[in-house]
Amino acid sequence: MKGILSNSLNTVTKSLDEFMVSDAFRGVNEKVPAVEKFVNETDTNPETLEELGEFGETLETGDCIIVHCTHTFGKLTQIGTHSCWDHVGMIVKCAEEDVPARLALMADKPIPKSQYMAWPEPRKEKTEVFEAMGVGCFPYPFTAHVTNRGDTFKYMAVRRLRNRKGEPLDREQKRKIEECVREFWGRPYEAGKKGYLELARAEFNLLSGPDIHKKRDKSREALDNMFCSELVTEAYQAAGILPELNLNSNEVMPSMFAPGNTIDKYLEAEDHGFRLTDVEIFKAPGTPLHQAISAKRNACLPTYLQIKEDPKPLPSLKH
Repeated sequence: MKGILSNSLNTVTKSLDEFMVSDAFRGVNEKVPAVEKFVNETDTNPETLEELGEFGETLETGDCIIVHCTHTFGKLTQIGTHSCWDHVGMIVKCAEEDVPARLALMADKPIPKSQYMAWPEPRKEKTEVFEAMGVGCFPYPFTAHVTNRGDTFKYMAVRRLRNRKGEPLDREQKRKIEECVREFWGRPYEAGKKGYLELARAEFNLLSGPDIHKKRDKSREALDNMFCSELVTEAYQAAGILPELNLNSNEVMPSMFAPGNTIDKYLEAEDHGFRLTDVEIFKAPGTPLHQAISAKRNACLPTYLQIKEDPKPLPSLKH
């Protein structure tokens, strides 16, 4: 135990110099080197909202969305986990046969309203982001979701879930995830004393280096409230992508979905051949897409609250 705490303190001390000050507290429009290192020349970098929608159409159920946030809880998570990634979500695409059940859910528990712009009509955008936020667990239309989050989601990236042949999840696996969406629809977010204890347990698991082969005490896996990485882990377990007995979903932090981290190690230990691909950043500060999103959000505000935009064009991420 003493050795674990000593290593943890060393990690925290190192992060004070390398991550917390230099990355967690940068301005909204300031680039973050820890994230920028993931920028790849082969990335698809949408520059308009239309291109963002087209990019969303290339994604598949099970693809993992990782995010670098600017809000206080995001910064605290970055500091606590020593990672630039503090939030995760998952792509879902509802099959036609599941639409009636979805519409019934939406009527019973509507997606919480956004303060900026109304969500599009159901099924207008088939690509969705399923995530746990302060308002609970809901799937959001992809393009509208990215736009609504604005500068709060400073960087957004995807890691696609593919097998050895480069194929996404099969029909049955996607059906399992859709069942998971319906099961956790509207489930409350982890909050209060219990929520902090859950997050503390996950943080300790991260710092101590989880044994991926060790059987877990499933009685400690409470699912009455969810946080973001717990939700995605549950969906992956439902689809048979992550093990059930060796992993409690409430021990998983967002940073564990980063390249080379815990989730990658669990996937490598499985025989199904599915892996998360390299990081593809599709939203970043100081880009044409960032400017387009700001303009869209600004136009949705009352006139007296609108901000005059700088007409100067911004550099593209494209090479």
